[in-house]
Amino acid sequence: MRIALAVLRRDRRSQVATVLVALGVMIAVSLVLWLIAAPNGLQARADRTAWRDVHGQGDKGAISVAVNWDSFDGKLIGRFDVARNEPGDVPVASGIAKFPEANEVLLSPALADLVRGTPAEKLGNRFPGRLVGELGPEALKFPGELIAIIGHDKVENGFRAAGLQGGAGSYRDDYHGMLYLLTRVGLVVLVVPCLVLVASAARLTAAKRERRLAALRLAGASPRQVVVMTAVETAIGAIAGSVLGVLLAQPFSHVTAEIPWDGGTWYPGDFVPEPAVVAAVAVLAPVLVIAAAIMGLRRVVNRPLAAEEKRGVRSWRLLLIAGALGVFFLGIVYAQQTRGGNQFTVVLLGLGAVALALVLTGPVLTAWVGRFFVGRWRRPSTLLAGRRLSGDPVAAFRGSAGVVIAVFTGSMALTMLPGLESQVPYRDDTWKTDAIVAEQVTHDVTPLRLATSAPIVTMLEGKVSTGEESDHGTYVIVGKCADVARVLNRLSCQPGPAVYAPSKLNGDVFRSSGPHDVVTANLPAQYETRPFNGNGRITAVVDPELLPSVEGHVSMVGVPTTPENRDAVHTALVGTLPGVQLVDGELRGLYGDTLMADLERATVIGLSIAAVLGGIGAAVAAAGSVIDRRRTFGALIAAGTPIRVLGHALRREVMLPVFAVTIAACGAGIAVGLGLLVLARGLVGHGEMPLTPWVVAPVGVGVVVALVAALACGPVLRGISPRDYAAE
Repeated sequence: MRIALAVLRRDRRSQVATVLVALGVMIAVSLVLWLIAAPNGLQARADRTAWRDVHGQGDKGAISVAVNWDSFDGKLIGRFDVARNEPGDVPVASGIAKFPEANEVLLSPALADLVRGTPAEKLGNRFPGRLVGELGPEALKFPGELIAIIGHDKVENGFRAAGLQGGAGSYRDDYHGMLYLLTRVGLVVLVVPCLVLVASAARLTAAKRERRLAALRLAGASPRQVVVMTAVETAIGAIAGSVLGVLLAQPFSHVTAEIPWDGGTWYPGDFVPEPAVVAAVAVLAPVLVIAAAIMGLRRVVNRPLAAEEKRGVRSWRLLLIAGALGVFFLGIVYAQQTRGGNQFTVVLLGLGAVALALVLTGPVLTAWVGRFFVGRWRRPSTLLAGRRLSGDPVAAFRGSAGVVIAVFTGSMALTMLPGLESQVPYRDDTWKTDAIVAEQVTHDVTPLRLATSAPIVTMLEGKVSTGEESDHGTYVIVGKCADVARVLNRLSCQPGPAVYAPSKLNGDVFRSSGPHDVVTANLPAQYETRPFNGNGRITAVVDPELLPSVEGHVSMVGVPTTPENRDAVHTALVGTLPGVQLVDGELRGLYGDTLMADLERATVIGLSIAAVLGGIGAAVAAAGSVIDRRRTFGALIAAGTPIRVLGHALRREVMLPVFAVTIAACGAGIAVGLGLLVLARGLVGHGEMPLTPWVVAPVGVGVVVALVAALACGPVLRGISPRDYAAE
């Protein structure tokens, strides 16, 4: 221990290496704590909103709850229409002052302010009743969320529930589990660059340390003494970096809380990991760094005279990529066939295996690149770089590992994003863009006609089939063609009753669907079929004159709007038909735009972090390479080699393997991205898988990042002189 401390006090290169180790561990610890806290933040949101998860319980349940989303002025509003089914206390979650009785309303603070500043006919009338309180932060997903709980005498389309009590929520159900999968993917692909950075920091001045320890072994030092010296020398920087990383994680979490996700920012405590997790990461990071430094001493401990030997690599490492991709796609198949908490485990293991396989196989490609340029060199700098790459490919590739992972992550993300755009919530082409349609209507629509002067289109949904149980039928709506054409796309009417469909319907039995009582009727034996090629979910429109027995039954209400009366019509619909589901292009578009903005923002942040980690790792490794070869560079300078030539050689050492390996990383990223798209498509049930030329852009960015990182070793190189060779 005294020798190790003496080296740190007197050797400037060891001091620089210790500082770089501390910085590397600090960055890695703070990022790992942030990544681990991200699922905690999502879980905290899910716990606060668990009271909203109501499920049907048959005839049981003290209350009825209808859950719907609303929109106003480009903002989403969560709406909960509630009513008692029986007297007695109703349990409510923290943040909900009381259960609202009929004609009572609870609003979130942001929504209450919005209602007070907006004309009632545009917004306030959607929440009829007396405001009896505001929701607290414990019941809101994020600050500024717009939520309303409206009490009624009766809720037509509600679920039965015991109350509005909270509990442990599940955020993995958010949009069919796609966000759950993507957060785990981000966690895996960013943890790997953190590990690469820690490993790069731990291997700083590794060559000089091996020579010093080999000399001590030959002088009589025991293996235990060599290990202790290395552990002490490494632990000082690693422990200091771990402490700084823990301290940095706290302000970093507050900055992260200001990043929007799912419509809003976060509460300050959302991104704070558990104390046990913080302690585990703070202890594990220095242990890994020290272990990595000690693992590199096997040659020194066992064969001190072999400390100067270069480490070769074998081509069989390339099989690791094939094996890792096999595990990944096996996980895709497994995830498609199973459900539950372990659905994505094999996928994530395969993803991590692919990233690690790229790191382990990189030295093989580095050695090949080095041999190629040694045989075809035209400039001395190319020859020097080629000799370094082919002679010690493991050390030469170390600086490129982080950049390679960043390129892999970027190609994967750019492969997925265009496909995810077609898989987010979308507005199909069923209804006209200016129409608002209320579904699952069981109410009397007379109050709606009194509340608005806009034309009201009443319809009845159902199916026409042969009547056999095996025949699922054709989805149709019953309504007057001239009226339905006001809200339905691609419907051209002609005088007289008819069925508008692509072809004659298979069967003549109409059976209504929806929450109302089932109504059945038979089509006449002969009727006219007119062309209708709808691009949405409605296949046919049946004139009510062909089904006179269903006249007066309504399950859908459509209203054509104008920009001037849209808010007023929207308010009239939700105010007079509480609990109905609205099909509104603005609402659907807002949800889809919010989700895509979240995915794009997360992608930019993740790729930026991966690029920064890769660049820092490359810079640290390049600087460490110069420090390790200070004697070699001193000898070359003493022999008359210009600093400029050595600088060119160093840049080629970093850039040549990066260019070669990033092409392989780009291909692996595209393959993994397509696999994740297949899985996401299975989760949401629709979407495309387009590829764009941008998927290869990370290769160019990776080369630029590597070049910038290589320039960082310039000051270290310029500090070398022939005296360094003499001193050695």
